Parts: sequence; structure tokens; C-alpha cells
Amino acid sequence: KAGSTTTTTTTKTTTTKTTTTTTKSAATTTPPASSNGSWYRTNGSNSGKLVIAHVIFGNCYSYTSKQWIEEIKMASAQGIDGFALNFGYDYWQADQMQSAYDAATASGTGFKMFFSLDMSVLRCDDDDTIRFYINKFKNHPAQLKDASGNMWITTFDGGSCKSDAQWNNVLRTNGVGIKFVPGFFNDLTYTKMKQYYPSINGDFWWGPAWPKYNNVIDWSEDGYRIERGGLNRPTDVYMTSVAPAFYVHYDGRNRVLRSDDHLYARRWEDLVSHRNVVDALQIVTWNDYGESTYIGPIRQDMPTGTTWVPGFDHTPFLEMTGYYASAFKTGQYPTITSDKIFFWARPHSKYATATNDGIGKPVNWDWTDDLLWVVLFSTGSGSLKVTMGSSSQTYSVSAGVNKFTLPLAQASSVTTILTRNGAQVFNFQSDAVTYTSGNPSKYNWNYAAAAGP
Repeated sequence: KAGSTTTTTTTKTTTTKTTTTTTKSAATTTPPASSNGSWYRTNGSNSGKLVIAHVIFGNCYSYTSKQWIEEIKMASAQGIDGFALNFGYDYWQADQMQSAYDAATASGTGFKMFFSLDMSVLRCDDDDTIRFYINKFKNHPAQLKDASGNMWITTFDGGSCKSDAQWNNVLRTNGVGIKFVPGFFNDLTYTKMKQYYPSINGDFWWGPAWPKYNNVIDWSEDGYRIERGGLNRPTDVYMTSVAPAFYVHYDGRNRVLRSDDHLYARRWEDLVSHRNVVDALQIVTWNDYGESTYIGPIRQDMPTGTTWVPGFDHTPFLEMTGYYASAFKTGQYPTITSDKIFFWARPHSKYATATNDGIGKPVNWDWTDDLLWVVLFSTGSGSLKVTMGSSSQTYSVSAGVNKFTLPLAQASSVTTILTRNGAQVFNFQSDAVTYTSGNPSKYNWNYAAAAGP
């Protein structure tokens, strides 16, 4: 795969600029200014499709109202309509959730919130907690509701917890209509989801954000889920998922899912291509640091021992989100008005041996490639030179979305130079993405990402 190239053509423009930019990494992420529309122009009108980001509420302990508003504005600027709040039993979560809902209203963005009932945390027999949160927020102006005023609720699993009647009993006895779009993990080989649960209002499938096994991602997981859902379309909705990566490295939970092949961009392009059968999607996640799926800024509240996240910025994926969210909602790719580049990589070879790691290599460690992943949104043809230490290649560029790869080499930065019609358009260098050809102290299959200029 070294040096491979793919191109997706979108609308040409004639914008040209000369820029030299250098970025530097940090242990925690400073949220970037809103950039929606700064390098592309939306085409078409919003069709009512939803883009949601999944928030792990357990990682929000120290948030202030100011931080909530800041992140809500960041998300909204990139076409995200709301947060799905995955909560548990911590004593502080009810007050913090009030702060989140109030911040959504105070942001002035129209941003919404709704519950993702994490049934791996909430007890199956605990109806009281679910009822408490429904009644607390059912009339809040930031609560996500459908056009009929029904309150959106989803889940993380829970299919084996309750029967259809039991779910109805806890959800639909609180004086408010419910739009229930659960993310159940039921085996659908023999029975369709709607037959298991006749009163659901849709189906959310978490799994398709990553390819199954060691493959390039495709639509097969969604296709099967849609076929076996048995939903009454268009009344019932189908919600699916997108993610930039997956890597977890705790003692007893240590694995990687294939996240290569320009996963985030490729998955979004699949979603745009199949938007006629997708009503909503969840970006999984905004802030799950432990699984390396975050696209939001890195904050201080993360599980103890999460050594693979500090300094590994994922907000470039957030900046990429706005372009694709626009295409998903309108059915038309935006016009690229200014050249924009994104790249990301892991910090060491998959063959390296850590010198001070008591956990060991993750399961599926070899489902990865030692490559720099590059996506260039280009206003026109030209050439792009990418250099990482001793590894350097020049690629032909077309108008639209260009995808390249470069073999990783020992380096403390990456330099990208775009040339068009004999003139330099930009020279963008970032030390956010580095690589050691030697053995690291601890294993890390997480990505560090950069975007510019």
C-alpha cells in the first residue's frame, strides 16, 4: 500500500494561495476556533438528517458551563446537531447533565441533547434511574424531539435486558411521547429487530464504524442490519455510526480494530453514498479517550492509566467532519474553496517491542500498516510533496478529495508542500505527528493527527 493514491472529484474552484504554516503538539488540546465554511462552501439545503456525537459522560466530571458552551459551539460549527449522553451512576452526573442541557440552550446554536442509556452500566432492573432522567429533562428546550414532540432516546445494548413490554413500561409512562431508537446487540440471524421489539421507532447500529476483521471498510454490515431490522420505513429511522479509530490498552482490555485505509473519510463517503437509507448517524465518539475514538478536545477527565491519549490530538477529524456532514445532510458535496490537508499516523511500528509495557501488544496488532495517512481537499490539479524524515514522495493532485499514503520514517515532524501552475500554494509543517523507528517505552496504536494550513 505504500505510496497509494485515490481521488474523489468534487466541484472545481480557482482559489490559489501561498501559505507557510507550522503547528506544534501539546499534551492537551486547545479547542480550535470554528472553521466551518472557511475552506468549503455548502451546496444544497438540509434535508433534516441528523448528525450526533456520542459523549461519555463519565469523562465530563470537571466540565464548567463555559467548557460545555465552548465544545457545543465547536461541534455545531462542524455540522453536529447534538450530543447523545452516555451516563451512569456517579453522584455528580445529574447536576452535570443539567449544566450540559442548559449550556446547549445558552449557546444559541439550536444544539440538542438526548440520552444514550448505557445498559452495560445501568442495571437491567433499575427503571427508577431512567424515569428520573426522562422526567427531569422531558420539557427542557435543549431536549432532542421529533416533529411530533417525541423525546429521542437511544441505548448502548440492552436488548437482553427487557422485553418490548418492559421497555414500554419504563419509557412510555412518564407523560411524554418517546422516539425509541435503541442500539441493541441482538443476534438477528433468525429474528428481525422489529419482531423482537414491535414498539421501537428505529434501530441504531454501533458496529459499522469499523470494518469487520482485517478488511477495508464497506457497506456490508449496514446492509445486513437494514435487511434484518424489519423497520417500517420511513416512519422508523435507521441510525448508524462513524469513528476515526479504535485502540484500548488497559490490563485485561487490550485490542485494536482496523482503523487504517483513511477510515474516517472513507466511512463518511459510504454514508453519503447511502444517505437515502440513513436518517441519522452517531460519531462514536466525542470523548471516549479510553478507546481512542474521540474527535473532541482532550480534557483532563479520563480513566487512570490512559497513557495513549495525551498529545494525540484528534480535533483535525472534527474539522474534517463539517465537510462530510454537509454532504450527508444536503446530498451534495461542498465546493472546496481553499486547499486543506489532513494527515495522521501512529507513533511507532507495529513490529516494535516496547521496553516498559507490562500489558503487551494489543489483540489484532497486525491489523495495521506502518503508513502516514493523508487526505487533501484540493481546489484544482497540482502536485503534493509529503516528507517525513527520510521518507518523501510527490503525488499528482486532482480537484476534489485526494487520498495518499507514505511509508513511516523516523521524524519529529511532517512537511507537506502543494504546488499548482508552477507556484507554491502552501508549505505546511506539523510536529503533532511524529514517529520513532526504534522501540517505544509503551505500546501505542493511537493516531496523532494534524490539519492545515
